[in-house]
Amino acid sequence: QLTYVNANLQKHGVQLFNQDSLQPLFIDPVDLVVCDLPVGYYPNDEGAKEYKVRAEEGHTYAHHLFIEQSLRHVKDGGYVIALIPNNLFESEQSHLLQPLLKEEAIVQGIVQLPLSMFKQEQAAKSIIILQKQGEGVTAPDQALLVNLPKFSNREAMSDIMAQMDQWFRVNKK
Repeated sequence: QLTYVNANLQKHGVQLFNQDSLQPLFIDPVDLVVCDLPVGYYPNDEGAKEYKVRAEEGHTYAHHLFIEQSLRHVKDGGYVIALIPNNLFESEQSHLLQPLLKEEAIVQGIVQLPLSMFKQEQAAKSIIILQKQGEGVTAPDQALLVNLPKFSNREAMSDIMAQMDQWFRVNKK
């Protein structure tokens, strides 16, 4: 409802689909996927069998499935920007996700949000920027790796923003 109201206030056309987002989507490929990945297990083991990142036993992490689903529905060269748990690559199922990312995407960057934004360190998140492999898509010399300071630290934030700006100048021609 909030999306619908917001789109109407801004006078933007919008199509909304209410479905299990890990089931087959009936949409055309898009240029950009932006999502806040739900962290936890996907209870539909039968549905998870359609994914490369599925767990051999038990439930599969929903956030891994959403990354794969996002890569399925973004055009070659398109981007997936997702809010991920900081421990994404350290979890017991991360060995299932890493080959998918190597095969189908380029990790353009990871921006770790300030720990001060979260009540518990275990809940801390980062923003991952993936680009789907495709013709003419090349990896940057170095991925954008940023650990954001507290937003209240103006000097440190200004310095980080200047470094990020420089990365974009060098890597995104």
